[in-house]
Amino acid sequence: MKLHLTHQSILRYVFILSIGISLMLFSDYLGFFEGIDHYIYDLSFRVRGPLETDKRIIIAAIDEKTLDALGRWPIRRASYARLIEAVEEAKVVGIDIIMAERSDDDAVLDTAMKKHGRAVLPVYIESQLNISYPSKTLASAKTGHIHVEQGIDGVIRKVFHTLSYRDTILPSFTSVIYELSDNTAGNRQRTADMSDGIAAPRTILQLDPMNINYFGPPGTFQHVSLTDVINGKYPQSFFHDKIILAGVTSPGLEEKMLTPFTQHRDRMAGVEVHANILNNLIARNAMHAVHDPLRWIITVIVSLFCFFLFVQLDERKATLLWTVSLVLITVSVFILFSVIRIWAGPAIMYIALTFMFLTAHVVRLEEMGNLLSIANDEWYRTFNDINDAIIVHDCDFNIVRSNKAAEEIRQTGLFQEITMKCREQFMEGHNRAFSALPHTEPVSPSTMEMFDAERNRYLEVLTIPRLDNQNRMTGVIQIIRDITERKQAEEAIRTSKEHLRNLTAYIQKVSEIERTNIAREIHDELGQALTVLKIDLSWIRKRLPYDQIPMIEKIDAMVKIIDRTIMTVKKISTDLRPGLLDDLGLSAAIEWQAEEFEKRTGIPCRLIIDPKDITFDKDRNTALFRILQETLTNIARHAEATEVDISLQKKDGQIELNVQDNGRGISEAELTSPQSFGLMGLRERAIMFGGSTVIHGVPGRGTTMTVKIPAEQRKDDP
Repeated sequence: MKLHLTHQSILRYVFILSIGISLMLFSDYLGFFEGIDHYIYDLSFRVRGPLETDKRIIIAAIDEKTLDALGRWPIRRASYARLIEAVEEAKVVGIDIIMAERSDDDAVLDTAMKKHGRAVLPVYIESQLNISYPSKTLASAKTGHIHVEQGIDGVIRKVFHTLSYRDTILPSFTSVIYELSDNTAGNRQRTADMSDGIAAPRTILQLDPMNINYFGPPGTFQHVSLTDVINGKYPQSFFHDKIILAGVTSPGLEEKMLTPFTQHRDRMAGVEVHANILNNLIARNAMHAVHDPLRWIITVIVSLFCFFLFVQLDERKATLLWTVSLVLITVSVFILFSVIRIWAGPAIMYIALTFMFLTAHVVRLEEMGNLLSIANDEWYRTFNDINDAIIVHDCDFNIVRSNKAAEEIRQTGLFQEITMKCREQFMEGHNRAFSALPHTEPVSPSTMEMFDAERNRYLEVLTIPRLDNQNRMTGVIQIIRDITERKQAEEAIRTSKEHLRNLTAYIQKVSEIERTNIAREIHDELGQALTVLKIDLSWIRKRLPYDQIPMIEKIDAMVKIIDRTIMTVKKISTDLRPGLLDDLGLSAAIEWQAEEFEKRTGIPCRLIIDPKDITFDKDRNTALFRILQETLTNIARHAEATEVDISLQKKDGQIELNVQDNGRGISEAELTSPQSFGLMGLRERAIMFGGSTVIHGVPGRGTTMTVKIPAEQRKDDP
């Protein structure tokens, strides 16, 4: 769809797009679209499925079995000491249990941790922003905070590996374990405040963020029961170079955490969340989020590009493009997420594309509205420029709309008559609205001609019914056309045709008279002269001596020539006007003509005449004979027939002459050819007497000609 927007419209839509994009970006900055992004982010984990975990990470679970064996919660710290002793060959042991208060067996645990050298205990910042360290009696342990970032929906998606509070740097529990296992020191982020040694009071700075790449739902990592480890079920070699994370998995002891894999509210134990984080650090496969400015720039570019495509396409194609674009964005986001672990929140892109699609739709609607307005103006001008009067009536026969040409007619008394006749025709005597009439078959358009005496004009009134979806009339449309010039032209053509026919009839009549006179003159004068000449030659021959043989032979030859000439004169005279037609009537003339045709062409000719002595007035006899004569001539020249059937009958006051052959069959082109003068002559001869001529040909099966004329003479006959 090609748009034709004005300068003002373009500026208005540029302003709308600018405001819309700005509002969407600001909303995204404020986090209004986080819910959509989080849902797609969590769904991407579930669609991607579990990943292979690092087999070195083992969770020593404080489960129901452990609680049954070691007593009620909290279990004694000596049990953790026994755990450390049982996994002496492990690289690092992390115990995810808060031990802020002293215990009478702290010395045992501290000794075990000191002996192992790589034990880590958690640090916790309380709600009053007090740092809860392990008891001082457990000074041999390394420490790290166990805080994770909980989203507004309660799902854990992020962790900060460094917290700064009151000039105190708190590394994360998992980062300390990772550094101990890898023998490296973490490169932690520092703020300008920290470098100056000044930290805002009661403010926690969160540094070194990491998006957790979960390896699967709860139970993905290898779990062993803590009591089994203490009781020596697993040999020391089983834990060689392993990372042991001890924590609560038994339900009810501590609140478990929601994760992206939490579909059925099967929350994950905190120790397993730390296992996922630790595995991310070891495999370096944490999720990386695209920075907001870059995401916004891409969104603006893509959405503007799609906007220009939307406005160029029709509605169906634009909808398809919008749908495909959303699908492609979703697929692209998932590919980035699952293949290269890059997360780009698509919500802003969804919103922007939908906004562009709707805005483009509004642009198209405005353009269609402009085009509709232009079309309506053009229609109105065209409607009023039509010379025919057009009047639209409603179901009560009130005028709904009319053009300028109708205004003049509406002022005349004839218009009331036209309306009344139309109403009578369509209402059928009912004094009700169309919609109240009983349902009948649809009424066809009707045409009537009327004479406007006031203006001396002929009018043609075309009435077209207006139907609804149920074929019930809801009104009519009247088209009133001035046909005065047409009527005058028709009258002129009719008069001209009548004059031409009269002239043709006169010419044919004169021609027949002349033929008759010429035939008589030839027969009488020339025939008598030739007869006298033959008698004289016979007289001379009788008086010649017998020895004048050359002269006698010459006279005999001349007599033969005279005989042939007499026969030729008779033939010419008969062709010009058969004497049989005048002397013996039409039946005898037709029989003679059929015999002559058969002798001349060798084509058998069957003849039926009913009644036998059928005859009519001289003009009709002549016309029918000439029609038959011309038809037989055409058959001989063009039909390629082998037989001909002729019938002449009188039926119901009509004379019917039928001639049928079995030839090739005349074609439609030959019937309508302007060069078919013979056929035109046949038709004109029949028309002169108020008759008709029908010629029908079937390819390969012959041609049939039927002529019908009234048997009785009419007043207007020639």
